[in-house]
Amino acid sequence: MAKRILIVEDHNDMMNILKKYLQEYKYEIIEAGTAEIGLEKFHSEHPDLVLMDLMLPGMSGLEAVQRIKNESPDDPYIPIIILTAKNEVNDIVTGLDSGADDYIVKPFHFDELIARIKSALRLKELNELLVKQSKDLEQANREVGQLNKKLRGKNRELRKNIYNLHSLFEVSLELNSILDLHRLVNSILLTLAGQFSSKYSLFLFAPKPEIDRLQLFNSKGYYLDNIAGLFIEKEDPLIHYFAEHNLPAPMKYLNKKIKKSKALTDLTEAGVEIVTPINIKGLTEGIIGLGPRLKDLEYTKSDLEHISILTNIISIAVANASLYYEIEQLSYTDGMTALHNFRYFKLRLKEEIVRHKRNKSGLSLLILDVDNFKNFNDTMGHPAGDEVLKKLAAILKQTVRENDIVARYGGEEFAVILPAVEKDGARILADRIRENIEQTYFEHEEIQPLGKVTVSIGAATLPGDGNDYTTLLNSADTALYAAKNSGRNRVVSYSENLNSK
Repeated sequence: MAKRILIVEDHNDMMNILKKYLQEYKYEIIEAGTAEIGLEKFHSEHPDLVLMDLMLPGMSGLEAVQRIKNESPDDPYIPIIILTAKNEVNDIVTGLDSGADDYIVKPFHFDELIARIKSALRLKELNELLVKQSKDLEQANREVGQLNKKLRGKNRELRKNIYNLHSLFEVSLELNSILDLHRLVNSILLTLAGQFSSKYSLFLFAPKPEIDRLQLFNSKGYYLDNIAGLFIEKEDPLIHYFAEHNLPAPMKYLNKKIKKSKALTDLTEAGVEIVTPINIKGLTEGIIGLGPRLKDLEYTKSDLEHISILTNIISIAVANASLYYEIEQLSYTDGMTALHNFRYFKLRLKEEIVRHKRNKSGLSLLILDVDNFKNFNDTMGHPAGDEVLKKLAAILKQTVRENDIVARYGGEEFAVILPAVEKDGARILADRIRENIEQTYFEHEEIQPLGKVTVSIGAATLPGDGNDYTTLLNSADTALYAAKNSGRNRVVSYSENLNSK
């Protein structure tokens, strides 16, 4: 029988698109243009799943979700997926808190929507199975006096299955409510340890799809020195295997099936016994490894089935948290240069100052300004000026160290935070940046007074050039001002006598 989906959406075009696409997957569609009509049809039509838009005329989608959950506490479980826009992060959190089971951000890929619908319907089936098995258990308890020892063993097995299903349902609700990626992964590993009594576990993950390897993201029970360098290349045969077999597997089985896999060698050395993939949008973006169980217990077939269901739940939760992380990162990125913006720079500089005061590790700051940039903009136009800034940003990222923080400070100014770098080291790096920019050809740079695109750089270092955020920033700015006034295309390190000039 076709699954029935109630769509609550006030935009006719979106309603027609959703209806047409979902009908191709043999779903039966119930339409509602407002939350009020949606509530009526929810109670009269008894759908299998609800797609609820948040922005509706009259009653909002959030209020409708709350009404459904409050008015039907004893009804069969009906999953609700909310449709929202990227700038409605607070509404997403409120929606999940109100009882929604998942969300998808507009605009979305329909393949992702179908995957989320299928996942939600699987959870509904699990819940229905839980109810059915609970009734079976009640029947078994009524007949327990007539059953023999073998039947009592079956009764214990049923109890365990029901407990596992109930636990899975609770775990799903909990994990899908966590949007912070680091906290989510920590909760995942603790949940797995509790469910299977694993001595240790690890989580390898690619934070962004374009990263070509899975990196160690978190672990439990390990000495970090023993696994600190652990990673898995996405081209490893293990990843290709999981592209076709999206199921957890024992290491003994994988070692028989897969040859020449560095990942398997490294995971074996780390004591991993069970490996399960985290798939997001059809790609293996993460790996969970579980070590041996306490009391020398073996992982059973039932355990693997349990892990498989958990992995599907975890994959959805990780995909949600990853999307939230991407949205959050947008608020810290300069749209034109793709560098960190001033907001992020200010936050990180204050953090690094606190770290320096605690560890006495050293900290330097560079502020760069493009020489005579107004002349270039006025002559060639702002689009050409923007291209200069983009190219400068690329040079900066290529020149600094991996742990240095590069930000667009404002207009044609850039800033570089140099953790654990003293005054001499800051001067050396600043000179290298200046030289790399001077030696790079920029289109139309011959119109500049110096005949080239160049920068002036001011440098300041803790503790000698300041003792807090404001004084360090002022010192670097004073040094930059001195570099501009003394001829441009040069580096000036802050000193006390600059204040008198």
